[in-house]
Amino acid sequence: MTSSRIRIAADSVCDLPAELVAALGVSVIPTYVNIGGQSIADDGVGLDREQYYRDLPSLAEQPTTAAPSPGDAAEFYQRMLNDGAEHIVSIHVPENLSGTLNAMRLGAESVGRDRITLVDSLQLTFGIGLQVWAAAELAQADADLDAILERIQSVRENCKVYAIIDTMEFLRRSGRVNSLVASVGRLLRIKPVIRVDGGEIESIGRMRTWSRAEQRLRELALAEAPMDRMAVLHIANRAGAESFLESIQDSAPSDTLVIETTPTMGTHIGPGSIGVATLNRNWRL
Repeated sequence: MTSSRIRIAADSVCDLPAELVAALGVSVIPTYVNIGGQSIADDGVGLDREQYYRDLPSLAEQPTTAAPSPGDAAEFYQRMLNDGAEHIVSIHVPENLSGTLNAMRLGAESVGRDRITLVDSLQLTFGIGLQVWAAAELAQADADLDAILERIQSVRENCKVYAIIDTMEFLRRSGRVNSLVASVGRLLRIKPVIRVDGGEIESIGRMRTWSRAEQRLRELALAEAPMDRMAVLHIANRAGAESFLESIQDSAPSDTLVIETTPTMGTHIGPGSIGVATLNRNWRL
């Protein structure tokens, strides 16, 4: 699966399942989760997601997350070039939300910037994954660089990511909201509904119950029908994700994925949350 002239790269925030990564020949550089002074690669191997999310609420010190270093990026790209890549298209978490893209840029400059095209996905989690997936399909078909970049743009324009945050406590711990807002949210049992749009995380609703938040998420997902690809996302809430998928199964693609979100994201959002990433059929037009 690695005979393409152009290879596709991404960071682990893309949440592309391991089976797809292997089948598509995608190279993934991990981000990091820092726990108690230890930096652990968020690569699906070094950090047990189930155990991490089980422990997260009771940890004395809130974990932090980190981008790869420029040195990591340089080594990553050099391996791809040594493995036969003539050009690399590297798709990443939005620059205004993470230092990853800048680190990848610095790494690219040290190994040959003219052979690497960097792309700001303007999305998170499987919203990035959808772009990576489509790009890798074209790369495997030996498409040229312009065609791949046009396809990424088309996917970006037609994909949506929405989520329900179960509690604002983890946003408070990571400094995303202040203590007063988090306390009020806890007292009123507010469930924020958010979307990722243009590289920004936006609040689009604050529901007083989980059922109302879930209904809003359902409406948002169904508004994207007919969908070509879709994933239901969750953080330590697979039962909730599967229940949500069942509630929209008549409109969801038959091969809809259920994905547990990377700890790099889950650290800031917290266990219990669910979301959707959708791609409507207009992306192929």
